[in-house]
Amino acid sequence: MGGKGEEHMRESTEMPVSEKVRVLIVDDHQVVVEGIKAAIDEFPEFKVVGSANDGLEGMEMAKSLNPDIVVMDISMPNMSGLQAAKEIKRFNKKIRVVIFTMHSDREYVLTLMKAGISAYVLKENPLSDLILALKAVKQNNTYWSLPVKESLLEHLEDLEKEGMNSLEKLSRREFEVFKLLADGKTVKEIADKLFISPKTVESHKYNIMEKLNVQTLAEMTKIALRKGLIKA
Repeated sequence: MGGKGEEHMRESTEMPVSEKVRVLIVDDHQVVVEGIKAAIDEFPEFKVVGSANDGLEGMEMAKSLNPDIVVMDISMPNMSGLQAAKEIKRFNKKIRVVIFTMHSDREYVLTLMKAGISAYVLKENPLSDLILALKAVKQNNTYWSLPVKESLLEHLEDLEKEGMNSLEKLSRREFEVFKLLADGKTVKEIADKLFISPKTVESHKYNIMEKLNVQTLAEMTKIALRKGLIKA
């Protein structure tokens, strides 16, 4: 896919420095395992330390081998890649999980992102994409195949639309507080301007964020800007 199918972003935690990046492969099709191994063996900075053919075995091997990266499918017997990824990240957050699958459903992508995966590569693309993902993760970056990236962008747009449509749920006072918060005013400044207590402002703020389904003031500000309620 070259330079157009991936997105790299810096992450805060760093991968342990070692001579070779140790990779565990988890896929229920042995031919796929062999193909991945053959592709990885072409690059001396990586070393395949093991393979498993189901999610449960993969999770247990990840715990015993403690690899730097786990390349994992989603649909597998005994334990899905979804659950295995969650268990691996719960056990050791430093292990990077690279999903290699045919599934591009948004639900899969969002669930795995919440679990803390580092890359999501589709099997419909050449194995060179998986190598690009491994190299990105080696540098403490993330990698998403183009359809996955598009799905994530659509999800963010849907969330913004949902937030904008939810403005009608706000009471008159909540709407006043919303505009002031989005405009960068502090809780104390809003309390003084509206002649209410800071505690009341905080209560309104909590209710506003819940009704708009946002987590940060930045998201709130974006909604206000798109509605033309404040100036950039």
